[in-house]
Amino acid sequence: MYKLLIVEDEMNIANTLKNHFEKYNYDCHTVEDFKRVLDIFNEFQPHLVIMDINLPAFDGYYWSRKIRQVSNCPIMILSARMSELDQVYGIENGADDFIIKPFSMDVVLAKVKGQIRRVYGEYAKDLQTRILKEGNTTLNLDTVRLFTPEQETTLTIKELQLCSVLFESFPKVVTRQQLLAAIWDDETFVEENTLTVNIVRLRKKLESIHSSLEIITIRGIGYQLAVKSL
Repeated sequence: MYKLLIVEDEMNIANTLKNHFEKYNYDCHTVEDFKRVLDIFNEFQPHLVIMDINLPAFDGYYWSRKIRQVSNCPIMILSARMSELDQVYGIENGADDFIIKPFSMDVVLAKVKGQIRRVYGEYAKDLQTRILKEGNTTLNLDTVRLFTPEQETTLTIKELQLCSVLFESFPKVVTRQQLLAAIWDDETFVEENTLTVNIVRLRKKLESIHSSLEIITIRGIGYQLAVKSL
C-alpha cells in the first residue's frame, strides 16, 4: 500500500483528498501541526507528498526544500496560483508536478499514479538507492551531502565513497581492505594513513551534524557504522 502525505491547511480540501485516495487503497495522512511538517514526513515515510503553497508559519516551498534534502519522493505542489513563475520556483525548490485549484479528482489521481509509477515502478529501482538512511542521518548520493533534521554537510568524493560503503554495509564490520578496494583502483599503492585520515574527517562531519551514528574502529579488522549507545 502506497502512503500519501497531504500538507494542506484547508481541512475540507485535505479531507476530500484523503477520503478519495483511501477509496483506491492509499494510506493517507493529513498534517495538522504545520510547524512539524518535516518531523511528520520522517515519521510517516510517505511515498508521495501533496503540498499546498500557502501554509501557516512556513510556505510549501520551504517544506519542499526541507523534504528534498532527505528524500527523493515525489512532491506535488497544490495551489490556486500557478503562474509560469510559480511553476519555475516550485521546480527549483524540489517539486515534481503541480495541481491547480480548483482541481478534478480524476486528474489528481492520474497524476499521483503517474508519479508513483515513475519513481517506484520496476524501471526506477536504481533511483531508489540514491538515498541511504540510518538512524537520524541521511546520505544523498546525488547531492554528495550528509543530513540530519538539524544540520547538513557536504562530503568530498573520498568521504562520499567511504560513507556509501559504510551505510550499505550497516551494521556489519567493513575491513580496511574492502574500503580500500572500494575507493581506490589498486589499494597496493595507497598509504595506510590515507584511509585513516579520511575516516577521521568523516567522523568529525558526523559529529558536526549531530548524527546519531558513529564510526567504530574494530582493531585488526576495520570499521563499523553503528548507532551511538545512550
